[in-house]
Amino acid sequence: MRGRGVYRRIIALLLSLIPLGWLIVTAVTVGPRLGQRMASHWSGSATPDGFADPWLSFWMFAAIVAGLTVGAVALVVSSRTSAPARLWAGIVVALAGLSALAWTAPAEATAAAATPEEAVLGVRLLLLIPVAALGALVAIVLPSADPAPLDEDDDAQARPTPPLRSGDRLVWSGTTGSVWFGAPAIALVAGGVCCLVVSIATATPGLIAPAVILLLVGCTLLLLARVRLSVDARGIRLVSTVFLVPLIRVRLDDVERVSAEQISPLRWGGWGYRISTRGIAYVTRRSEGLVITRRRGVDIAITIDGAEQASAAAELLVDQRRESARRTA
Repeated sequence: MRGRGVYRRIIALLLSLIPLGWLIVTAVTVGPRLGQRMASHWSGSATPDGFADPWLSFWMFAAIVAGLTVGAVALVVSSRTSAPARLWAGIVVALAGLSALAWTAPAEATAAAATPEEAVLGVRLLLLIPVAALGALVAIVLPSADPAPLDEDDDAQARPTPPLRSGDRLVWSGTTGSVWFGAPAIALVAGGVCCLVVSIATATPGLIAPAVILLLVGCTLLLLARVRLSVDARGIRLVSTVFLVPLIRVRLDDVERVSAEQISPLRWGGWGYRISTRGIAYVTRRSEGLVITRRRGVDIAITIDGAEQASAAAELLVDQRRESARRTA
């Protein structure tokens, strides 16, 4: 498994270098055909109405792409790549590709025309699609962090938690998520950024609304792409690890029962963050999960590995809270 992870990391690294390589190759092949200026801005009629020094703008975009590439490479080669790091690596690569496209497309259009005033972007705008797909591909290919080998202390933590003694504190935490949220999120965010850039570059206000929609939907999916479930004295909480936004919070006083069960997406309204007549659920697959029966309000279900340990920890904390309340009364 580790050997396969190394190969996937190498592939992700090579994919991350594509935007910078694309920019350099275009400069070498197209640069000699450029004159003192090139088209850099198009109006709504597809006629260029802005021009720039080709090599001054090249070095500006080259610096941007190089900086983004360095950031992407740092995320890719990280020995312990977390899920948020994979998502951000994909976003950074997509932004690097977008920055490269911002120079290569006008340069190729100018080189293909008789004069800069006659340059037409045409189908080159369709390159926005593979640019967004490149970022999503990096996030998918990049392997997750290899789990550290268990030592005696880790093995002890994996066993059922012993009863709490007075003064003891109990905390359980675990992460879960799905690449099927993260990959489309990267593509949508990159697409939204592309629409905004094209809208500004071509003075097309009609692209602003689609860009905002793409960004909102993409950020919503990023919110659900990776989450952390925590069980401690403050209650049971589900928080997005990307934006640190709380998705679910249940106080211990509101918990009637906690159990580890096999969760079926269809029984809870489908996949993702679902609100149905049965309750609220965060479901990424058909698997074991934590089911919380509340004293007030709807039930809650969360698919996560280690649901039995989470359930045991929650039950112990709830029992401790009830015992403390009885002694106080």
